[in-house]
Amino acid sequence: MVYNIMSCQGWTGASFLGGCSMAWMGFAIMVFIVLILRRQCEDGILAGIGYNFIGSAVGGAVGYFILVTLTGEARWALLAGVAGVAIGGFLIGLFLDSSGSGGESY
Repeated sequence: MVYNIMSCQGWTGASFLGGCSMAWMGFAIMVFIVLILRRQCEDGILAGIGYNFIGSAVGGAVGYFILVTLTGEARWALLAGVAGVAIGGFLIGLFLDSSGSGGESY
């Protein structure tokens, strides 16, 4: 069975804490994780670590939407999204850093 997060098709019931609304809340949590990591890599406790914001956002969204579409489980999709955030942000950040100001501080 395929689940559609946009039209809530596939989930039974339309309750407030049902499957579809939990999928949207999980996606919102993942977006906040991306934004918090970006800020922390700029001038927080992770300052100096290469982080690519676009790679992080795309990796997290792709991992999240694929798993929530195939399984309908927001918990596992959030886990896949966080893994995509880490892989997209830090692995691509090793080669293409987009978190810092780009220059050296004197």
